[in-house]
Amino acid sequence: MAETGSFSLAAQRMHTVQSNVTAHVKKLERELSVALFQRNGKVGLTSAGHRLLSHARRTLAAQDDALAVFRDSNTPSGVRRIGSMETTTADVRLPRS
Repeated sequence: MAETGSFSLAAQRMHTVQSNVTAHVKKLERELSVALFQRNGKVGLTSAGHRLLSHARRTLAAQDDALAVFRDSNTPSGVRRIGSMETTTADVRLPRS
């Protein structure tokens, strides 16, 4: 909603219904004891909402970084070269590349 300015548009982006988004936001506001959004026609962030948004973006970036580390750790990448002395492969010919 910080980016769309609308609970309905945020719901569309998240492939859910507006009432789910509203319920989650209200629950979060109750847990934090602050209003995160100004609700006067177009939805806008309060100062508390801006502070939470910066934390949320850092959290999502850290999650992406962690996923990338584990996603890439099992996938070989780069050039692999196998070398051998000719005398050890006298009976078998290896391809050049």
